[in-house]
Amino acid sequence: MNGKRIYYSSNNWLSYYICQRYYGQRHYAWCAPYFDARSKLSSYNLVPPSSNPREIYWNLRRDVDGRDRHSIKVAEIRRGIQKGAALNLKAGNIDNMQYREILDIVKQSQLQDFAPLMFVIPHHNVATLLASVPVKLRAHPFSEEYIIRSLPRDLFDAFEL
Repeated sequence: MNGKRIYYSSNNWLSYYICQRYYGQRHYAWCAPYFDARSKLSSYNLVPPSSNPREIYWNLRRDVDGRDRHSIKVAEIRRGIQKGAALNLKAGNIDNMQYREILDIVKQSQLQDFAPLMFVIPHHNVATLLASVPVKLRAHPFSEEYIIRSLPRDLFDAFEL
């Protein structure tokens, strides 16, 4: 287990914008306690590349900069935003008009709208919001991964690398 008590999450501009505008500045973050799990400076861990915030960030950056219209990651992000909008509609957090607007935004968004962002999340701010990812959903059964479903904007730092 990581003792630094800080979490990292790779995100993107479009998701950030939608959360800021439609979800009361509350964000969804799948995070790990390592920025780069493969770094020699990270303690021993079993966070694979698909859950490594550094690798996720740079792979998305490569797809966006390379103008890859077949990017699997961008397609996953589009589906994730659509799924999140449906869940927020069902929960009553947005209305039908906002739901349709989000879907239109996702459909019309260009590759550069998916440019990566990095979130840095101090543990002391989110201890009660943090949920361990169920083993069956982790990138590796021993991997240390967490989800924050409703992360207030004032509890993390966001930036581009």
